[in-house]
Amino acid sequence: MRSLLICLLFTAVNVGAQDIDHDRAHTNYMLNCQGCHRADGSGLPDSVPSMQNFVGKFLTVPGGREFLVQVPGSANSPLSDAALAELLNWILTTMSSQQLPKDFKPYTAAEVTAVRYEEMLDIADVRATLVSKFSAPRLPSNKRCM
Repeated sequence: MRSLLICLLFTAVNVGAQDIDHDRAHTNYMLNCQGCHRADGSGLPDSVPSMQNFVGKFLTVPGGREFLVQVPGSANSPLSDAALAELLNWILTTMSSQQLPKDFKPYTAAEVTAVRYEEMLDIADVRATLVSKFSAPRLPSNKRCM
């Protein structure tokens, strides 16, 4: 019984990654993202941010999850909401898996639909604010320095 529960728990945690059609998502990446973010997600210095070992950090701060759906490349892509959710999950799990929060929940088509077309007025400012929260300084403890 214990083995069955462990198996079910493992399956529930990994269901999002299993739902990704990696070939389709990779093709969608090549057609919709690679022109700016490069084949390996490294971006273009001083103009297009790298996603390598970085993009998963957005899911660790409030508003970051929505941001990834609302950036122009995502929001304005010709992909359906389901295909965009799959592509985002593929990018996150292949290019930035180590930066994902431990409780990572894959995007769903319904989630993408709910936030995709909310207008973001100043993308650079929103991104800078989110990035500043990635490594926000911790408040000092109540101990006094001697």
